[in-house]
Amino acid sequence: MTVAFQKKSPGDIKAGQMVSVTVLAEGPIGSAGALPLTAQVRIPVERLRRGPTGHRFAIHIRKWRGTTVSPVTLTRQGDPWQLVSEPPPPDLRDLLDDTRFLAQHVYGVAMSTSDLFETTLGRRMPWNPEGRVVLKARDLVTATDTGYERGTNIIRFGSVDRMGYKVPTALYRDIVAHEVTHAILDGFRPAWADQLATVEQLAMHEALADLVAILSVFSSREVVYRQLEAAAGGFEAGQVVDDAVLMRSLFDFARDLFARGPLREPFVGAVPQNWQGVLEPHAQGAVVVGAVLRTVQKLWSERNARFGDNQSLQQKAESGSIVATRILRMVIRGLSYMPPVDVTWRDLLRGVIAADIDMVPEDNYGYREAFQAEFSAIGIRRVSMNNIAGVDNYQGLRYPVRLSALGSDPQEVQRFVWENPRLLDAARLERRTPLSSTRVRTSERVSPDGFIISEIGASFIQTVRMSRREAYVRLGLKTRRDYVDIRGGGLLRFDAGGRLVYAALKPVMDRERQALMFGSDERHDAEEAASSGVRNKFHGTGE
Repeated sequence: MTVAFQKKSPGDIKAGQMVSVTVLAEGPIGSAGALPLTAQVRIPVERLRRGPTGHRFAIHIRKWRGTTVSPVTLTRQGDPWQLVSEPPPPDLRDLLDDTRFLAQHVYGVAMSTSDLFETTLGRRMPWNPEGRVVLKARDLVTATDTGYERGTNIIRFGSVDRMGYKVPTALYRDIVAHEVTHAILDGFRPAWADQLATVEQLAMHEALADLVAILSVFSSREVVYRQLEAAAGGFEAGQVVDDAVLMRSLFDFARDLFARGPLREPFVGAVPQNWQGVLEPHAQGAVVVGAVLRTVQKLWSERNARFGDNQSLQQKAESGSIVATRILRMVIRGLSYMPPVDVTWRDLLRGVIAADIDMVPEDNYGYREAFQAEFSAIGIRRVSMNNIAGVDNYQGLRYPVRLSALGSDPQEVQRFVWENPRLLDAARLERRTPLSSTRVRTSERVSPDGFIISEIGASFIQTVRMSRREAYVRLGLKTRRDYVDIRGGGLLRFDAGGRLVYAALKPVMDRERQALMFGSDERHDAEEAASSGVRNKFHGTGE
C-alpha cells in the first residue's frame, strides 16, 4: 500500500497542495498480453468522504449484481485528508473486480481533468446546474449510452465485452476525460449545447472533448514511447524516427485508444468536401481533431529536428508529450476568448491564437503558424493579426464604471455596454429585450516576465422571440413556424485596470448573420434529427 500524502492535520493543508494518484494510463487491457500501463496524475488535496465524495465529484459504483451502490473509502481510516493511492492488481480478473481501484482511477482522472482546465484558465469551473457531478462508474447502461447528461450533473459509464469479460468503460482514461470535459464545457458555456445550439456547436463540444481525451493521455511519456515502438514495429540502433513514424504513432493512438479497438477516426489525408455541412456532430468534429493532431505531429517533428538525430527514443517520446501538453493548453486557453453563443470553428482558431499571443508574445517555435496552416488546410480561413483583439474599432470608449464591481457584478457590465453606443450598435442588441444571461468571471495568469496578471471576462447573451411576420420584416427570415427564437451576444475581456482589451461579438439583430444561422425549416428539422442522440445527452462513446 502506497501512502500518497503524508500524515498532517487539516490545519496544515494549504490551498493548492497536490497529491499523486495512480491511474491507468490508457485502459485495463494492455497490448499484446502486456500489463496495462499506469500513470501518476497530480490532483489537488481535498477532504474526501466515503463514496468517494469530494467537493466537486461524487463517485458511485454499483455492485456487479443488482442496483446497490457500494461506497468506497480512498483515505486512511479516521483521516479524510490523507488519500491512499494503491497500484492496480496485475491480473485482469482481479482488476475488474477491484472496486476500490476503479473508484481511485475515476476520481483521479476526473480531478486531473478539471484541474487541467482550472490551472490553464486561472479560475474555477462551474457546473450546469451547480452542485457535484456524479460519476456512475459501473452503471446499468450499455456502452453506447455511456455519457454526460445535461441538466442532471450525472455521467453514466456502462460496460463493454472484452476477452470474455465485462469491462467498465470507466476504466478507460480517455472516456472519463472525454465525458468530464463535456460537463466542464457545459458549465463554462451552457449555450454551446442547449436547444438553440446548431450542429456546429455540438460538434465543437465533441471535438474539444476528444482533444482533451487524446492529448491528456498522450502527454504521458510512457504512452508515447510505447506508441513509437509499435508504429515502427520495433527499433534498431540508429534507426531514424521520421515524420511517417510520428504521424502513424499519433493517429493510430488516437484511433485505437479505446480498448485497442476503433472508437474515433480523425480524418487523415483528403478532407471530405463540405465537411462543415455534415449533420452528425462526431463526424464533423473529427475533421478538426485531425487538424489539431497534425499540428502536434508537425511541431513534434520540428522539435526532434532541432535536437538532432542522436536523441534516444525516450527523448523523442518526451518531446511528443511536451508538444501535446502545450497544444492542449493552447486549445483550453482559447476557450476564454470565444463568444458564449453561436461559436464557429473560426472562433476556435481566433480564440487559440489571441490567447496564445497574450500568453507568449514571441512565437519562437511557430506554434501559432502551425495552427493557422492546419486549419487553413481544412478550409477554415486564417485569422488576421490585424486587430485580432477586435477592439481597434472601439476607440474612445467611456468607462463610467466601478472597477471593483466590474469583476463581480453583471449589472456593471451591462452598464458599460449601455454607456457606449458604439459597442451597443456593434452587438446589434434588441433595445426592448433585456439580456437573458450575463456572466462575469475573473482569471489570473503568469506573464512571460513572471508577473501575475488579473483579467476580467464578461459574457452576455440576448434571446429574442419573434412572430413569423416580425422575423420576416425585421430579419428577412422565412419560416412556417408560429414564432422563432434568435439570439446573439458577446465576450468582453478587461485588463486589471478595467480597460477593454478584447471583444468577440455575435450581433443579435443582424440580417446576414441570422439568415446564415437560421437557414431554413428543412435544415432545422434535419439538424434536429441528426443531433437527437447527442443533444442533452452526449452519448455515443461505445461501439
